[in-house]
Amino acid sequence: MWAYHHDAQLENRVSLVTIGDPNEAVRDLLGEPTSEGSCGRVSPSPSACTDEYLYRYYFNLFQPQYEVLWFNAKGKVIGEQHVRRPF
Repeated sequence: MWAYHHDAQLENRVSLVTIGDPNEAVRDLLGEPTSEGSCGRVSPSPSACTDEYLYRYYFNLFQPQYEVLWFNAKGKVIGEQHVRRPF
C-alpha cells in the first residue's frame, strides 16, 4: 500500500505548489523528483523552461501518470501539468 499512500500524498501536495516557488521549496513539499532533467520529456514545456521535475504516480501501472513541474533559469516554478500517458 506504499504506492497508494505515496500517490494520495503527491496528489494533495502538488496543489500547494505555486508559480514562483523555488525548487528547494518544491523538494521540501513533494520530496525528491522521480526524474530531473531537460524540459519537454513527457509533454510540451514553456519556452523559458531550463529544468523539469517529474513525479510519478506508482499505483496505476497500466496508464502511467506524472506531475510535471517546469523551472526557469533562476530555479523558480514557471508551470505544472498532470500528464497521463497511454501504456
